[in-house]
Amino acid sequence: MGAPSEKLPRARVIRRRSTFTATRERGHRTTDRCMTLSILPHDAAASDAELAEVAFLTPKRIGSAVVRNRLRRRMREIYRRTAGIKGAHAFLVWIARPAAADLAFDDLKACMTSLLRRSGRL
Repeated sequence: MGAPSEKLPRARVIRRRSTFTATRERGHRTTDRCMTLSILPHDAAASDAELAEVAFLTPKRIGSAVVRNRLRRRMREIYRRTAGIKGAHAFLVWIARPAAADLAFDDLKACMTSLLRRSGRL
């Protein structure tokens, strides 16, 4: 057998539209020139409150599908390496802006970590 996968588990990704909508509408929003981060703390009664759930959005105005998919993969990897380890006990929705598509990996990482710091999650 090979080494265990280091990918972000699918169970950590927001799948329910109601959770996604609530996070965008009622969550605390932090913005930067390259992206927006919305955070909604888990309900204390939730059974899966141990896992931080996350969603990554790349609107069509960013560019072609190839550009959007590459950006989403980079965002997932940065999240997995930094914030995903600690478990924020919150729902996180990352929304990329067109400026994010032109950033190098290290610049995108700096942008995401600064948003997490400003929101108090890192």
